[in-house]
Amino acid sequence: MYRNIWKKCQKSVCQLSFYSAEGIKLISMTGFKAYGDFLITDDYINKIYKAADVVLRFVDSDGYTETACVKMSMEELKKRIVKDIDNKSDGFVAININFDALKNIPSLNLSKNKTVDIGQPIALLGYQLEQDNLSIKTGIVSSAFKQNNNLKYLQINSGVKQGNSGSPLVNSETGEVIGIIGHKLASITQSHKRMKQIINNNLAILKKSQGKFNVEEIDPIQVLIANQNQIKHITNEIYKTATMTTGFALDILHVHNLFEDFTDAEVSQSSMEPQVGV
Repeated sequence: MYRNIWKKCQKSVCQLSFYSAEGIKLISMTGFKAYGDFLITDDYINKIYKAADVVLRFVDSDGYTETACVKMSMEELKKRIVKDIDNKSDGFVAININFDALKNIPSLNLSKNKTVDIGQPIALLGYQLEQDNLSIKTGIVSSAFKQNNNLKYLQINSGVKQGNSGSPLVNSETGEVIGIIGHKLASITQSHKRMKQIINNNLAILKKSQGKFNVEEIDPIQVLIANQNQIKHITNEIYKTATMTTGFALDILHVHNLFEDFTDAEVSQSSMEPQVGV
């Protein structure tokens, strides 16, 4: 079953790698092609501020041999985010990837079912950490819930690592996408965010007193600032490599409904444009 899911889906799953202006790889995410010329991924992409370029990469059935690749600036990537969908969405973004190099990449089918059964076997295809090889993980839908935004989310018992955000959650029986793995949904992400806020607040307070007094020609405030920065670095490294034993995904029906509205609006707009030669 999972061998068939791999063969059916892996060609459509993309690695998004973000690089600094110096060419240093900062972080990677996962996305997948859908609706012909669109890449669907997690909205964490809006939180990546220091990147200068992004590389979109698809691989062959071995999981690592590159089949298609496109590099663009972050400025161009942001221009390609479909605003008519992004402004209404919560948990995902759609990016126009109508590049010639990606024309032959197949699209995944999104489920239109309004319900997902608890216990449903699933597969998760994605990249993790800084690894360039695509992998498949298995599990089941262990629960479903709604948050304050009234959107439906799926809880799975498959381990998730950084880099899996944006991965398609696939119904193992049909091969259809039923969800998108979300970065900000996991409790460890919330804990990491709170820890960074505490450290940043401590640093802001310490910097106000920096240089005001010395002890034996040593500024104790500078020592404390260095200590806080070390803790911040270690916190980031622990979070980066931590395995989240429970994963969370946005129900794909939300994506499908927004795309239907977007397509209907596009058709309506084109029908109102004057026809040349009529």
